[in-house]
Amino acid sequence: MLDEPSWQNLKPIADLVQYEPRQGEAASLKTEVRILFDEKNLYVSAICFDSAGRKGIRVPNMQRDFSFDENDLFGIAIDGLLDKRNAAAFQTNPYGAQRELLISDGSNFNREWISLWSVKTKIHDWGWTAEFAIPWKSIRYKAGSDRMGIILLRCMRRLNQNVTFPAIPRVFTPYQMPYEAILTGLELPPDNGVNVQLNPYVLVSADRETKEGVTKQNSDVKIGGEAKWALSTNSVLDVTYNTDFAQVDVDRQVVNLARFSVLFPERRQFFLEGNEIYTMQALDALQPFFSRRIGLDDNGNPIPIEAGVRFTNRSPKRNIGALAVRQRAQGVNPASNFAVARYSHNLTDQGTRIGGLATFRYDEADTSGRTNANSTVTIDGLYRPNQKLNVFWMFSGSNNSGLLNNKGWSGSMWAYYDTNDIYAGHVQAVVSDKYDPRSGFVDATNYVLTSPAVSLKLRPAWLPKKVIRQFTPGVTGYFYHYYNDLSFREGFMSYRPFSLNFQNGGRLSYSFVTNWQNLIESFNPLGIEIAAGVYAYNNHSINFQTDNSRKLFFSAEYNNGGYFNGRLQSISASTRIAPDPHVALTLSYRHNEIRNLGISSSNVTTDLATAEIRLALNPLVQWITFYQYNTAVNRNTLNTRLQWEYKPLSFIFLVLNDNRQDFTNAETNITSRLNNQQGVFKITYLKQF
Repeated sequence: MLDEPSWQNLKPIADLVQYEPRQGEAASLKTEVRILFDEKNLYVSAICFDSAGRKGIRVPNMQRDFSFDENDLFGIAIDGLLDKRNAAAFQTNPYGAQRELLISDGSNFNREWISLWSVKTKIHDWGWTAEFAIPWKSIRYKAGSDRMGIILLRCMRRLNQNVTFPAIPRVFTPYQMPYEAILTGLELPPDNGVNVQLNPYVLVSADRETKEGVTKQNSDVKIGGEAKWALSTNSVLDVTYNTDFAQVDVDRQVVNLARFSVLFPERRQFFLEGNEIYTMQALDALQPFFSRRIGLDDNGNPIPIEAGVRFTNRSPKRNIGALAVRQRAQGVNPASNFAVARYSHNLTDQGTRIGGLATFRYDEADTSGRTNANSTVTIDGLYRPNQKLNVFWMFSGSNNSGLLNNKGWSGSMWAYYDTNDIYAGHVQAVVSDKYDPRSGFVDATNYVLTSPAVSLKLRPAWLPKKVIRQFTPGVTGYFYHYYNDLSFREGFMSYRPFSLNFQNGGRLSYSFVTNWQNLIESFNPLGIEIAAGVYAYNNHSINFQTDNSRKLFFSAEYNNGGYFNGRLQSISASTRIAPDPHVALTLSYRHNEIRNLGISSSNVTTDLATAEIRLALNPLVQWITFYQYNTAVNRNTLNTRLQWEYKPLSFIFLVLNDNRQDFTNAETNITSRLNNQQGVFKITYLKQF
């Protein structure tokens, strides 16, 4: 209600200005923000006026870590270290759902991070109010300081307008901390004292698997958990034992028709805090360390984690990270030990830095008695003479000793110039044929990549301003050559002559793509053999989406053109029906139709359909069901999860999984149906000392 005298007697921050669409202009709707503190918490209140009242509020659902561009929201980003690089953002929507993320360099996001804090909201006839309580123990800051950097943000989704305090150029994200305001007059605790979080769990599970006519059943009781110890105001030690991720969202399936591997995001909580400091930003597809290589096999199936420890230290001058994990043996996967160390040093206030990363993985003896030790050493950095010009770079070497016994190297550089009117960038990367970061991710080996891109962000006077906000034509090229002899491998040029961003947040674009492929050996997508040779083909793509904050949202994409020596037509569509934030149904479908492909001129179609229904009593009690059907591998998966956050970051989960997929016996080459069902009851409890 914000009716306490402490709030009412405080002068508000009310001069938030537009970040998007009209940079620097006054906000269309008034916002009043007030900030208080005591020995335990930082308190933030927001009064968000809306001339449309309750009808003006846009919230599709109540999920935690809700989508930024679909919701009304208010939030604060906090740079407790005053290094103008690292920030923690805390946000809410009018229904009180929580969203938090860690940001580094204004563009590297850890959206899956979860922190301990509280928020309550209330919707009024004239708008909505929010009240945050953020514990000092959840903020990393300079001990003994009396100030920290902040950026306030409000998204008014009905108007598709974002406002900030202080003003930030719209070319950047609203977390560009070099533009931060300085919150002064604080009395920050000299240290966090005893700052320990214990998060134990108890899990009961039952599994049933039917394979080749044989049914196996198993039940289990597991006890484990995690502990977080803030050694100081900027150092954290995390320990995990008998780690379990039964409640984590399942991966979204894809039908991959390209010659490169797909990078799936990390969703497991233990690996998320501080994960962004290990990320190399020069090229997403080239990561010497990627936490999904721990506790998951190459198909995304879980492998038990016995124990792990992680250390993170942040200061205005440097970031330090270290990680060690023990992975148990399972099936054909031997027991493995992982160790990672990270150091980066800030050189300027603009963000220029240099750093290094080292990884080590030891795979114990497999069924044949062979072992392997893998290590990588990487140096990387960011050169940023000003906020518009950025150069990310990295060089990495890998070494296998034992079973694989090879050495390789890689390097990448991404340089770009970005303003309100133009983006011009260039990526250059090299991955040798022997580069093998077994604790990381690389989409392919044996290539040299050259990738220029230019995109205009035009808002000319002749655009019909009531409908269209921005016209964004552009061109992007990707050219791959073989590392061994620099012969051409593959490439494409994407021309986007037509791309419109509508005032309500909808989009419409058309692109024309020219492709070239040089196969030195056959390629077998979907089991169809394509002979070695040189191929050239073109295709066309149209994308459209409506206002994604509406109760009914729809998006579609149509692709048609060549595919090696055949034809490929793809249609995808997605719709979300959310009559009320308590109920949301999302349906998506993708259809691929391939004709006259490969040596045998084969025809094949694939369909990937998904459905998700989210029912929410409130942000703390939700039931989510997600179904996927993929004809490419004849696989059906169902995941349904009831979750209750009965106290902050303490949960009760009831999870049911059903996985049905064709399975081919490697010895008999006979295909049969694999059925696997699992039920899990899990309770976690968070205690902070």
